[in-house]
Amino acid sequence: MTIKFSAIALAAMAFAGGVHAEDSFPVTITTALGDAVIPAKPQRVVTWGWSAQDVVLDLGIVPVGMPFFRYGGGDDGVLPWTAEAVAKLGAEMPVILPDSAEPPIEAIAALQPDVIIAPYSGLTPDEFALLSNIAPVVAYPETPWFASWQQVVDLTGKALGLSAEAKALKQQTQAFMQAEADKYPAIQGTVFANVINRPDGSVAVRMEEDPRVRLLVDLGMKAAPMTPGGLMVSTGISYTLSYETFDQIAAEMLVTFFDNQQSADDFLNLSYIKLAPLVQKHAMAMIVGEETIMAVGGAITPASLRWAFADFIKTVGETAAVAKGQ
Repeated sequence: MTIKFSAIALAAMAFAGGVHAEDSFPVTITTALGDAVIPAKPQRVVTWGWSAQDVVLDLGIVPVGMPFFRYGGGDDGVLPWTAEAVAKLGAEMPVILPDSAEPPIEAIAALQPDVIIAPYSGLTPDEFALLSNIAPVVAYPETPWFASWQQVVDLTGKALGLSAEAKALKQQTQAFMQAEADKYPAIQGTVFANVINRPDGSVAVRMEEDPRVRLLVDLGMKAAPMTPGGLMVSTGISYTLSYETFDQIAAEMLVTFFDNQQSADDFLNLSYIKLAPLVQKHAMAMIVGEETIMAVGGAITPASLRWAFADFIKTVGETAAVAKGQ
């Protein structure tokens, strides 16, 4: 993977129009779990959940602590584009918090943060209350694990007093994505389904409201309607579908994700799958590898998109052309 523009170039573009005035403090950020009242510009930042650490780095600040990423992060728990961002700032790696599904309260407290930024996370009300005793907590705007990358940028910029820089980062990222997508005109209007294999004889199909589906919808693609017989999951962002009804997905193409090539091959060799019309037609964009999946189908950030989006949209665009017989 290749980063299309460096963090240094990004910073230069952000300030191309002149020096931005920093936001005034105190600032209040309203979240689904309560208000974060930040009294002064934070100096010590801890991030939790997915995505926020990259935005903090893109805005020129090195967190004092950030989460361990088991999926895609390797032995050290650091995503590759995050490691590159830290290196480009000439900084030492932040403290990597313990690998845990719940926020490690004591480890976070030991870092003495001024703010805890966690807009793309699954914080519970109790965890929010505990963390708020340490520092103001920027939680998700409405629903756990449901913030778009744009919302993460906006909320992080506001928390750090860098709203103008965050706006510039968002605009530059959207322009970069659109320029890459424009290379593949077949994607415009193409109906797709975002599909994940499950170990129980079914697949999960993500709904249009899912931020990872919106990534392509925002560029002109259309999310397929829910397939009859699908069972909605409790979060409301996806539904499950048995292998037997896999061929009934009303889409022109599929976008699928596999940890490795072996798991992709095993899926394609299943009798119900290999006979499905879209598979027979090769109208299935296969995204393979934990790092790439995290970059475009998990912890999506401007940094992760710079790292993987060009290759991702190439695969999607070429598959859309096949689906349309172009």
